[in-house]
Amino acid sequence: MKRKQVLEVLDKIDDRYIKESEKAPKKIKKTYWIGAVAAVLAIAICISSVTDSALTTAKAIALPDEARVREHPDLDDYKDRESYMADVEKWDSETKSRKAIKENAVISLSPFFTQASAEFLASQNNENALWSPINAYIGLSMLAEITDDDSRNEILDLFGVSDIETLRKQVSAIWESIYEGDKNEVSTLANSLWLKKGLEYNQETMNNLAYHYYASVYQCDLGSKKADKSIGEWLDDNTGGLLKDSTDKIDLSYDTVLALYSTLFFQAKWSNEFNADYNTENVFHGVNGDTNATYMNKNLCQMNYYWHDDFSAVCLYLKNGSTMWFILPDEDKTPADILKDGAYGELISSGNGEDGWQNKKYLKVNLSVPKFDVSSSLNLKDGLNRMGVSEVFDIESSDFTAITSDTPVYVSAVNQSARVEIDEKGVKAAAYIEIPGDGEAMPPEEIVDFILDRPFVFVISKDRLPLFTGVINNI
Repeated sequence: MKRKQVLEVLDKIDDRYIKESEKAPKKIKKTYWIGAVAAVLAIAICISSVTDSALTTAKAIALPDEARVREHPDLDDYKDRESYMADVEKWDSETKSRKAIKENAVISLSPFFTQASAEFLASQNNENALWSPINAYIGLSMLAEITDDDSRNEILDLFGVSDIETLRKQVSAIWESIYEGDKNEVSTLANSLWLKKGLEYNQETMNNLAYHYYASVYQCDLGSKKADKSIGEWLDDNTGGLLKDSTDKIDLSYDTVLALYSTLFFQAKWSNEFNADYNTENVFHGVNGDTNATYMNKNLCQMNYYWHDDFSAVCLYLKNGSTMWFILPDEDKTPADILKDGAYGELISSGNGEDGWQNKKYLKVNLSVPKFDVSSSLNLKDGLNRMGVSEVFDIESSDFTAITSDTPVYVSAVNQSARVEIDEKGVKAAAYIEIPGDGEAMPPEEIVDFILDRPFVFVISKDRLPLFTGVINNI
């Protein structure tokens, strides 16, 4: 929970209090959860012409708005039925509106998710790679909010929207659809913008960030070691400490005038837990050679089996409806081929195959999934350039007048760090049954072996939105 009272009372606070002002949801003991994933998108914006001071303090310029998702009204809380029914009608209208906006966003964003996944993951030199499409989407949307003209329009075009107001509504609806914290699942997002002390800024833009993007905005001595440490602590608080290898290396240059951070933290239980006693040790045929891996096994799982021209896939459910997809290329294909083709993205956005995906069959599957813990740090700048976002990176043409006219600024880097862990509490599968290598036709039998013993693609999705997409090339 946000400790707003601290920030509202104090106009200026020492850096050590920043950590207290943005608390992540209380963490459950690791053994209680099936796995954890986290991502951080960092956008450093440079060129400094403002005065710095020796004393590191932070001023809270804007604070996240309260979440605009209300629980369904409870009749016991009302004195009369008329008031209750009026609030139920209002709640129903808000819920339907939010769902419609989110569904439109899924349609407009689907090309970005698949194209960007191919751009960022398919060229990683056969290494394991991971990124968070939703985390990047929200962070880049904040970037659109603080830019103008062509710098903004390139990002709007990337996301398939016509104007900033549409983007604001879609980001809010997606944020509210994903955000969740209960005994079954923690799926939390946090955003922040850090300004260099002395930089003149547009307060209306700060308010838009707080309202539409649920972002906190601070002003402090960017480029100082104490500021780096405070940002790192904020990131750790909002990613469950999973990315300390990256957050411990925050080192903003003195020239940085703005620093934008967006985080996503996710933990969930599987709908059906699996028995570690069924684990087996077997070979994973990786790009860099054969290695031993621990496989989690489950035989004769009754589930949908999906296929396409070049891959087959299964989907494992998490409580509260989130899913983890495993996509296995045919034996003559690679994960890069699957990513570049993009058909798997249509499967993810089709609502677990319920909306238009024809190639599926409900049958018994012998499932075998290797345990893994994969981390990845990617620089998205070059890929974004190739996808048509270039103005913000050019000091001669970048336009940040939506936030400041104090100094010319440009984006120097767009980096994302992410990590995914899965174990017996989260994924169970069969370890010793060979996977069919043909994804072109309906499986001929009522029992199929699905063994992930060679490079594969995985996607963690929630409400048709890809939270994380990754490639496992080696174990």
